[in-house]
Amino acid sequence: MSTDYDYQFPWRPLYEIIAILGWLGGAALAYLTSQYSGLPEVPFDWLLLICSLMVLWRLPTAFGLWYRKRQLRQFKFQYMNAEKLTQWIKKQPEELWFGWGFDWVQKHAQLAYEILKRDVSTLIPTNHQRMGSAWIHGLEVSEHPVRQPLTHTAGHTLIVGTTGAGKTRAFDVLVTQAVLRGEAVIIIDPKGDKDLMASAKRACQLAQRPDRFVYFHPAFPEDSVRLDPLHNFNRPSEIASRITAISPGETTTDPFKAFGQKSLDNVIQGLMVIEERPTLAKLRRYLEGGPSSLVIQALERYYDSCLNDWRREARPYLKATKDIDIKAAGLVRFYRDVIQQQSPNLDLEGLLSLFEHDRTHFSKMVASLLPIMNMLTSGPLGPLLSPNPNDIDDVRPITNTGHIIEQAQVAYIGLDSLSDGLVGSAIGSILLADLAAVAGDRYNYGVSDRPVNVFVDEAAEVINDPFIQVLNKGRGAKIRLFIATQTFADFAARTGSQDKARQVLGNVNNLIAMRIMDSETQQYITDNLPKTRLKYIMRTQGVATSATNPGVFTGNIGERLMEEEGDLFPPQLLGQLPDLHYIAKLSGGRIVKGRLPILRSAFDDQLT
Repeated sequence: MSTDYDYQFPWRPLYEIIAILGWLGGAALAYLTSQYSGLPEVPFDWLLLICSLMVLWRLPTAFGLWYRKRQLRQFKFQYMNAEKLTQWIKKQPEELWFGWGFDWVQKHAQLAYEILKRDVSTLIPTNHQRMGSAWIHGLEVSEHPVRQPLTHTAGHTLIVGTTGAGKTRAFDVLVTQAVLRGEAVIIIDPKGDKDLMASAKRACQLAQRPDRFVYFHPAFPEDSVRLDPLHNFNRPSEIASRITAISPGETTTDPFKAFGQKSLDNVIQGLMVIEERPTLAKLRRYLEGGPSSLVIQALERYYDSCLNDWRREARPYLKATKDIDIKAAGLVRFYRDVIQQQSPNLDLEGLLSLFEHDRTHFSKMVASLLPIMNMLTSGPLGPLLSPNPNDIDDVRPITNTGHIIEQAQVAYIGLDSLSDGLVGSAIGSILLADLAAVAGDRYNYGVSDRPVNVFVDEAAEVINDPFIQVLNKGRGAKIRLFIATQTFADFAARTGSQDKARQVLGNVNNLIAMRIMDSETQQYITDNLPKTRLKYIMRTQGVATSATNPGVFTGNIGERLMEEEGDLFPPQLLGQLPDLHYIAKLSGGRIVKGRLPILRSAFDDQLT
């Protein structure tokens, strides 16, 4: 396709080879005749020159067609030293590198169309040992580094690809660059991929800051940091919302979830009164064992602040007993009879209502909340997710997402979802909710302008409403999200709503599609690409006779160059992409066909 009026088919047989051989034969015959026939040499020298010029005239076209066909057979797969990225980051700190490729435009769609409407095996030998069709990338004879301004990644990036297509290697390239730029990186990996963890650790060593690496994995508690998912919040009510968000429920208006959230909020308000930071273990203790001890501490602290000699006045309400339920009930009656009239406290009254609630009914209403709370606080997970800074026997560091971001650390958070999917999903969801609180702080108060890169693999496992809020408003908090999934149906299945799934997709400005086998996802991606006009030749022929004179007939044969609207990138080709190859729609409408390397480093042997 050279111009709008010149339609060429580069995959045709090389007819020029026959012409070149003919002219070479003529040149050889002219040379031999001039040398050995005894005839005048001048005419044959002229004939030799003409044949040579014709060979030179035909050769570029033949070579160009041969080279194009040869490119279709080239499978480009390579390793790359990660140290090269260090040098590149120093030269281009404001750009993101994403392998090699080319801008996919109308001419590539036309070339792909010409191949797909014919038998591909006549052009490219079939190789069943290799996954994918390398000829897709071979439609362009040259490639160049794929670069994107970092400012464009603030609109978040979605990577879609089936198992083994290269999503982990894509994360490797992106994580390494973020670490080398000195930015904070948080990786949430439901599978606990060791390669992804090793990539993050290697990137810290390349940056000559191995101390930046932070590791969390429920299956390896002895090697993990202690991570507090409730540390960051703007309002205490946020904590109750993020916990109930991970509890099972039929709808968002489920009365059991609503009651559980109210109960959690009352307990949290009581902890605020006694100036204790909420943890999962404390909340479970007061929900499961009753809030009596918390009521006593909260009321005594409040009475100390508003009455000088309250113990003398409350003596008639308190009995000489060690039963904390009886003591709590006496303090509550004292509040109702005396304090409520003088200095009411609405935060305390919610806790008191919870204490006075019928225990049997209460246990039934929180039955859906307690199991997930028990899972997150039992066994090794207890001190991991509810760290106690006063425990001198536990020397593992304590951290949270806010601290990770402030210190520009690189946190790898494995969720071990393969062993326990419910707990892994709950940990991921509650951490993303904590990240949403940090984003709120950064957005509202401008706490820090340091960019934060969040990588979420198998994002459908941990998606929740706070995560969608980060997608919506994360740009203002300078949070760049890179999320990976296998199909778009995963989001709909997880959220239970096609609308929420589209809400996720609608907040992503950059889309990178690797090999995809799901036809619905293929169609969604290609439908979001612009359409183009595809040319084809229509051949016609016909014969006509005269009714009055049958012996007279006419015939015609012709060709017409036609156009029709088609896909810029055919959906079926998404299922034929080789490993590490991708088609990307970048912010601003740029369409790129690219490929990624596998990063290697001298540190790999040390990590192994």
